[in-house]
Amino acid sequence: MQRIGIFGGSFNPVHWGHLLIAETAREQADLAQVLWLPTYNPPYKAQILASFDHRYHMVCQAIADHPKFKASNIEAQRGGKSYALMTFLELQRLYPTTEWFWILGMDAFQQLPYWHGDRQLAAHITWLVAPRPQLVASASGQQIALQMASQGIVLQWQMLMTPAVDLSSSAIRDRCQKGQSIRYRVPEPVRHYISQQNLYRIN
Repeated sequence: MQRIGIFGGSFNPVHWGHLLIAETAREQADLAQVLWLPTYNPPYKAQILASFDHRYHMVCQAIADHPKFKASNIEAQRGGKSYALMTFLELQRLYPTTEWFWILGMDAFQQLPYWHGDRQLAAHITWLVAPRPQLVASASGQQIALQMASQGIVLQWQMLMTPAVDLSSSAIRDRCQKGQSIRYRVPEPVRHYISQQNLYRIN
């Protein structure tokens, strides 16, 4: 069975921290491929997103030179709310002989007990969790595992050994709004695209 990682997120915009997390996961879990899935219509996100087409295009540009990274527009093709379970069931159909890993940050992992279909997802996935600089990562992860265990759900999970890089999409958007440089915070093709498309600027 091939080992595939799912890396979902708004990627609004994609930045070097995302790439570092994905590469760490690929190497640490010996993944044959990492599927990048920009979220089409996230059910729990309040902030305004750049269009799916913009975010998908930026991800494609960011990962173009990596032979084991692949962007997927599966959520846009399906439409509607982007629930993880629905996306996963479709991926299972497309890749039937696969051992699945889900790459996510600690903040998203902490919300796992409230995800739609968490029990069904947990039965088929190993979670690869990227720490957050402000959190005691291992203790936070163990707390979530115990919370799920109290509901009869056993999690397979491991912490990613990523270097501490404190980058966030919200901070990059804020810099864009203020007309500040985002050089070295995002890949150069992404920086050029943001500039050319005038994304994240207040008109």
